[in-house]
Amino acid sequence: MEISKKAIAAIFALMLPISMTGGCGNQTESEQPASADGQTSDTQGSDADSQDDSGDDDGTPLASGLSGFCDGNSDLMPAARVETTGQYLGISIDGFDNVKALDAKQFYVYTLMVKNPGSNGTWYQVNLTDFTESGETKQEITNLSTNDGNEYSGWNFSDDDATFETTIPDTMIHQKSENPTWTLALTVDGEEVAHCPADGDASFE
Repeated sequence: MEISKKAIAAIFALMLPISMTGGCGNQTESEQPASADGQTSDTQGSDADSQDDSGDDDGTPLASGLSGFCDGNSDLMPAARVETTGQYLGISIDGFDNVKALDAKQFYVYTLMVKNPGSNGTWYQVNLTDFTESGETKQEITNLSTNDGNEYSGWNFSDDDATFETTIPDTMIHQKSENPTWTLALTVDGEEVAHCPADGDASFE
């Protein structure tokens, strides 16, 4: 009986470390793919962020000190000005009082297109939207080559009812060797009703 007990104890002693080793091995295997996936995802995200910030594909960030002016084709947008100061894009649009008088049922939006020259030049779309139905506003910049976009807070900073003015970060707008051109359009309840310039593009100088 004493030998039997020793034999059982020896067998149990041999099985315990094998069981423990097997358990740890399974845990490591189950955690490792998740950890590897997470690392891959984080690395890809970091690479994407790095590429966006560097502007290697699209050029360099929009230069400070640029400005432009246009005459529009309607009293809804008779004239507009744009300028870059530091890392900010300033936009000033006349005729804002006439736009508000239209009493849009759903929304109105000013759309600024910033275009790099050339057939392969990147275009950027700046939407300044007032959702009149909900009372919400939105400022958004989209890279039309990648569909990457950023939203920004703030809206109309003008004390003059006849002028719409805003300033938004322009860090995601890049330019190549030449200055980009730009155009403005006003859309009310889905219909484009005004353009600036009235014909063609305006220049950043």
